[in-house]
This record gives sequence, structure tokens and C-alpha cells, in this order.
Amino acid sequence: MRSDPTVCVIGAGAAGLAAAQRLREQGVDVAVLEARDRIGGRVWTLRPEDLTVPIELGAEFLHGDTPELDRLTREAGLRTIDVAGRRWMSAGGRLRLEDDFWERLDRVMRRLDDERDPDRSFADAIAGMRSVAPADRRLAVQYVEGFHAADTGRISERSLAEGGSPRGDVRERRIRRVIEGYDRVIASLAAPVLGNVTLGTAVSRVRWRPRGVEVEHGVPGDNERRIIEARAAIVTVPLGVLQAPHSDGGAGGIVFDPPLPDKQRAVTELVMGTVARVVLQLDEPFWVGKWFARHAGDDRFDTMSFLMSQARVPFPIWWTPYPVRAPMLVGWRGGPAARGLSAMTRDETVAAATQSLAAVLDMTQRSVQKHVVAAFTHDWTNDPFARGAYSYVGVGGETAAARLARPVKGTLFFAGEHADREGRNGTVHGAVASGWRAADSVLREL
Repeated sequence: MRSDPTVCVIGAGAAGLAAAQRLREQGVDVAVLEARDRIGGRVWTLRPEDLTVPIELGAEFLHGDTPELDRLTREAGLRTIDVAGRRWMSAGGRLRLEDDFWERLDRVMRRLDDERDPDRSFADAIAGMRSVAPADRRLAVQYVEGFHAADTGRISERSLAEGGSPRGDVRERRIRRVIEGYDRVIASLAAPVLGNVTLGTAVSRVRWRPRGVEVEHGVPGDNERRIIEARAAIVTVPLGVLQAPHSDGGAGGIVFDPPLPDKQRAVTELVMGTVARVVLQLDEPFWVGKWFARHAGDDRFDTMSFLMSQARVPFPIWWTPYPVRAPMLVGWRGGPAARGLSAMTRDETVAAATQSLAAVLDMTQRSVQKHVVAAFTHDWTNDPFARGAYSYVGVGGETAAARLARPVKGTLFFAGEHADREGRNGTVHGAVASGWRAADSVLREL
């Protein structure tokens, strides 16, 4: 890697690699600095030898209309598959089909006002929906906490009204997976620029002036600093890193010199969501067997995709690899309650997951535990290079992403799922689109 590239890209996640790819296509000399020892950022795929499906520790699904990812998967020869199974609900020790999930959710979400002034939180909005059944309101709260990783007291009503749920659009309800694994999408983005990526080096300071930057970086925990000088920089670190206190001296935070008050204001109007996730590798997909059908009083679990519970358990949401049949279940908790789980040790988190699954399925923990072969998890909340899962819009922050995406003096550019102008927070296709957009802005400046 040359020490004097034209453009320095900070971060080798989906947005950073998309930006670097676009720049290299146009012959621009680019250097990509990545703090981790791998590319991909919050896309992290594992492949245990004895499991027929990949394990995703980060991003897993393609939600709704994803033209950027459709293009990438097509060009890379990757396959996507629809999650077309059925949803189940656990309540009072019984399991029942939830085939009307989207319709029930829409009873709440369609009442949100995308023009309300002043904006308010989803919690305040839903508190006034007295005519909506309490069960439907609870379902909507679980959806907003789980899908958006959000605190209902902080997430914007206007943002949810504009695009927080699919409403009646069946295409936006569509959920897919990459059969070969999400990291194959990352690999296709990275292929043209791998030689320009430096791993294991964290950026700590960006000194800038119009048409010039000095990017200070080094090995985390090492006091030795190095400098890259460039014409421009594209900053693609997660929102949680941008929100990190600049004076804490901890790994991950970046100081901008001189400061960027407009960007800081935009950053404070967005919120980094919190998620806890545990993947259980099992000896068999026991929920499709005859014993479980007798136990549950129903023989239709062979097509189960999602399983939800209103019970007060650490992990109330689970899903299977369906339509692929494989011995794996994923436990999920989003929102404020996930922060408490992040304070646990790994073993405590896995134990909480198996306890939750047992309660949701009305089984003993011992009978669940005997099926567990291995468990996989990653604490994104305390990861210094993520500091959370993905972003959402806080009350009054509906223009924050667009303001964050504006170039600074033709020199500093920002990208990432939190800086997607179309409001596709928390999505890989939003991140990719923002990376391409930032690269195009740089090309216009050059």
C-alpha cells in the first residue's frame, strides 16, 4: 500500500468496501484502513465443519427491496432464498400459529403520523392508541424493539411512519438469506481492492483542511502512530464509533481536527441500537420430529421460520434456517433489555438463551441442553469498533442521516447504514448504497 493515496477510506465494512470498489473502478488510488483483523465489519460469517448452513454473527437477512444487493449477488453468482415459513407465538405455555402477524402489526403502524409536528417517540404514540387491542400493541412494541433494536421511548414516530414497517406492501415484507453466506457478498465487494486494505490498524485522528487530510492510525493498544496523507477521506465507521467520547482514549473513537459540529449534531440525533444474539448448533432439528409434535399438540412445525414469545424471558424471539432444514436455532433480543445481556459473560449469555428457549417451547432446560452441540455469540455492544448493533432515528432526527451524508468542503465524506439518505438504517443495502454515493461525490470533486 502506498503512503500517499488520493483517497483514504476508514473502515472495511460494506460501506467502506463499496466506496473503495467504486473508486478503484475509476482508477483512483485508494487506501482502506480497518481496525479489525478481518474485513466485513458487522457482517461476520462462520462455517463450522459439521453444520450445513453458515452461521451469521452479524447481518443475516435481506429485507424488502434490495437493488444494491441484488446486483452484487447476481454479479458474484450468489443465491438468495426466501424465508417463506410460518410464524408461531408462544403464550401461556402453548404454541399457536401467527399467520396474521403483518396484519396485526399494521393495525398499529398505520396509525403513526409521518408529518406529526413536533415529532414524538413511538412509546408516546402507542400510548394514545386506546382503540387498538393491547395484544396488538404488545406485538408492535416487540417488533420495534426486535427489528429496529430500538428503545421505544427514543425512536421517532415520524421515521417509523415513513418506513418502519412494510405496511401492506407484500414485497417489503419479503425476507431473504444469502445461501452461501453474507460474507460472500463482502468478498465480492472486496475482491478488486484487497491489495489496498490494511487490517489491524485503528484510526484515532483525522486532521483536515480543504482538499487535504492527514489520517493518524496504528495498532490498537500500541502508542506508535503512523500518518497517511490524502486528498480526501471517506469515513465509514459505525455510528457507535462516531458517538464515542473523543477524550476517553479508548480504541475505536476518532478525533476530527478541526471539529465537525454540524456532523456531531447529526450524530446525536441518531441512536445506536442494542442487540443480543445467540446461535445454538444442535444435534438435530428436534422441532420437526414426531415427539415435538405430540408435545406441542400440532404437527405443522416443519415449516416454522420465526417463533416469538410475550413471556418475560431474556431471548423472546427465535428463528430457524427454514426453508433449509438444519440443526440450528437463533435467539434474539433487541432494544434496551439487550444492554443488560451485554453485561453477562459468554457462558451466562448462552445459559440465558437455553433457559429462554426451554420456556418458550414449554420444555425443561435439561431437555433443551441435551440437544446443544455448540453456541456462538458476539457482543457488539462492547465491541470497541462497533459499540452497538445498528442505528435508528431518534425523536426529531429524521433529517440527520442526510445531513451526515453531506460532504465537508469537498474533503471529508461519510458513509454507512446510518448515513443512507433514503433512511434505510440498519441494512447492508443501505450501507452499500451510501458507500457508492460517497465515492461518486469524491469522483465529482476530483
